[in-house]
Amino acid sequence: MRVSLLGCGLVGYAIAYAFAEDNPSNVKFNIYDSSTKNLRRCTSLPLNIAQAEKVDLSAEDNLKRILKNSDLIIEALPGSLGFKVMRLASELCVDTVSVSYTPENPLILHEKFKKCESILIPDAGFAPGISNILVGHASTLLDSLDDIRIYVGGLPEKPIGPLKHVITFSVDDLIDEYLRKARIIKDYKIVYLDPLESIEIVEIPKFGVFEAFYTDGLRTMLYSMAGKIRNAFEKTLRYPGHIEGMKLLRELGLMDEEPLNIEGHEVIPRRFFSEILKRKLLLPNVRDIAILFLSISGSKYTSKIKLQYLVWSEYDASRGLSAMSKITGFTTYSIARVVMNYSNRLNYGVIPPEYLGMDDVIYKYIVNELLRKGIKLEELRT
Repeated sequence: MRVSLLGCGLVGYAIAYAFAEDNPSNVKFNIYDSSTKNLRRCTSLPLNIAQAEKVDLSAEDNLKRILKNSDLIIEALPGSLGFKVMRLASELCVDTVSVSYTPENPLILHEKFKKCESILIPDAGFAPGISNILVGHASTLLDSLDDIRIYVGGLPEKPIGPLKHVITFSVDDLIDEYLRKARIIKDYKIVYLDPLESIEIVEIPKFGVFEAFYTDGLRTMLYSMAGKIRNAFEKTLRYPGHIEGMKLLRELGLMDEEPLNIEGHEVIPRRFFSEILKRKLLLPNVRDIAILFLSISGSKYTSKIKLQYLVWSEYDASRGLSAMSKITGFTTYSIARVVMNYSNRLNYGVIPPEYLGMDDVIYKYIVNELLRKGIKLEELRT
């Protein structure tokens, strides 16, 4: 099997690392990235690498060439590029697992992938990703899903710097969290909210008190489970004080896309802000944690039931992986292995990650893979 990994940054490297630990003998890897440094790091892993290429992955011609030479695409690119890969994969009939946080709805490609007799699993990461899988699993245990609360965060182990935060994934995707309208479900309907319009103080078991803001993490669940979920939201966790700082920076215009003319030079505030964040908050030596807490209330027969799931990852010094890259990349790896090993249980088309949780065999496989790789998961029923 020819597996092509598109993007070998923080998450892409963790995906490659997970494969290298198990080193499947029937897989040949093609690795593509726009950075020589990233490629060098990935190709240092003990993988059966057929090709490693520095390439512009925003160019459609390059993507078409890569897809035509692949049996399975694992895509770990910024959200701005992810949908382009998915669209081309639907035209060239290539199975794809994507971790991109895209603004587009991947479900619109369902009929194309189905006609191709191919598969796309989008949002195959941490949250969205594990969160969706757990909700899908919970839906098989309950007759009704009345209230779903998802809290997720990639954080330094302790607050650090003026924003009490470090960068644990794509900077552009991080900025999008503070800009993109958050979609929640309220009384079975989709409601759009400004992500920074309200702050909730929440206590997470084992980890303490955080502040939380709405983020657009329900994703495919908004449509795949329409009419089945009464109320649901995702909120991102930060240390107290962070959100007010980001609100101020947003109000000052530092996240704006409209160019400014400064002494004859065109400056895009968001691009400038992105570079500042990279220089000040991209601190690979700072230990981080990744936390996901779900509280799902519903009923079974006439009994009210609350399910709670706590998933977390810690900085992994032995592997040289941040907590966020590990939990995201290892989830993507586990889902890719589902495509490789359980294709007979998958229907053609776009498969939302929550559907994986609805299949007990696949759900147990993914959970066991994550536990085997060192991800912590506790399942509680109250």
